[in-house]
Amino acid sequence: MSQIQFLDWLPTLLEGLKVTLLSSLIAIVTSVLVGSLVAILVAYNNKFLSAVMRVYISIFRNTPLLVILFFLFYGLPMIKIVLPALVCGVVAITLNESAFVAEIIRGSIKNVPPGEVEAAVSLGLSKTQVVNRLIFPLAFRNSIPILTGQSSVIIKDTSLFSLIMVMDLMRAGSAFYEKYLNSVSIWVIAFIYIAIFLLITQIGRILEKKAMVRR
Repeated sequence: MSQIQFLDWLPTLLEGLKVTLLSSLIAIVTSVLVGSLVAILVAYNNKFLSAVMRVYISIFRNTPLLVILFFLFYGLPMIKIVLPALVCGVVAITLNESAFVAEIIRGSIKNVPPGEVEAAVSLGLSKTQVVNRLIFPLAFRNSIPILTGQSSVIIKDTSLFSLIMVMDLMRAGSAFYEKYLNSVSIWVIAFIYIAIFLLITQIGRILEKKAMVRR
């Protein structure tokens, strides 16, 4: 890769990096929020809500992300619903990953010590207060290491956006290769992804330490 080629490619690379980071951040936040809501609704033990949420989890956990992505981008226009490609990507990841997040948090909810729940009930807290003030905060803190790993999965998932014409990191690398027939760009993209994953891991460790201190 010559200096001229790199400088010519740099704006595309930076645009791809911006799109990947922004879409990853939004997808992580929405996946955690939706997944947490689903887990809480299951925890309330309302038969109807639990059944609906379990169906949601089952459908989106077992449906390949690429199928969801193509359905939103290519399928919805058939019924006159057209969404921007980037919105399709973020929504697809949110639907898919929120189901995994819900299962992660639901598993942590089951591991909350029964004694603490009984103590909260004996203090006169309602079921809603017990879930919102005790069970969910404890479960979420215990889930931080796994959620950090899931965040890395979400970042990797955004690489599929290139298949629906979104100028993300992967498409930026492909654009360079198509123009110059030089595969060095793929190595550059790989190192950028590795750097992002290392950063996410470090952030996860910091959050985990803070959560341990608050216990």
